[in-house]
Amino acid sequence: MVTKRIALILDADDTLWENNIFYEEATDAFAERMAREGFDPQRARETLAHIEHERVPIYGYSPHEFVRCLVLTYRQLCQEDGHPPHPEVEREVEAIGQRVVEYPILLLDGVAETMAALSRYCRLFLLTKGDPEVQQSKVERSGLSSYFEAIHIVPEKGPEVLQGLLAHHNLDPQRTWMVGNSPRSDVNPALAVGIGAIHIPYHRPWSFEEVPVADPERVVTLSRFADLLHLFPGPEETP
Repeated sequence: MVTKRIALILDADDTLWENNIFYEEATDAFAERMAREGFDPQRARETLAHIEHERVPIYGYSPHEFVRCLVLTYRQLCQEDGHPPHPEVEREVEAIGQRVVEYPILLLDGVAETMAALSRYCRLFLLTKGDPEVQQSKVERSGLSSYFEAIHIVPEKGPEVLQGLLAHHNLDPQRTWMVGNSPRSDVNPALAVGIGAIHIPYHRPWSFEEVPVADPERVVTLSRFADLLHLFPGPEETP
């Protein structure tokens, strides 16, 4: 039997809690360190972005991979300028990257209260991508895990993953919504499988996730997470 309750499939990083700001802060520190080595900081940022975008489809989203990308960026900058990298600088670069390995969980505004309210009358599922151990640690530290009927941690999000989740939990596509900040990983996969798409833009998005929305007319855009309560009011608030 297909459930008649609204089901919300929620993204985690930069939807429920801060994530990219820690990577941005590490990138800022890395660019400043490269400037002290005589490299143009903007060139360092662009090289890092290029290396990340090339490696993510192969190696995934582990924070340890981000550390590796910083080191590879430094090595490439040195190679392009014709001199070998210095081991002590590599160690400093690794230390900068390590800041993102286990950052503190800072819930976004209104998330705790909204999740508590929605859990009383919606089926809530978490769908997040990345290193299973790292993402599970974030979920546990967030204090939100009890609100979810199921937690799915996957290497990559796409239409086939969403389709499998719908089938596994016997969800009605007409009453199921994907909620997230990423056009690439949240909005477009939802549109592809015919479920509702709710976009909550993040104030400092990762460029890798910022792709054109496939069908903007079918997307509900909210300015903050708490606005979900207006979109899906509880039974006691329904006329």
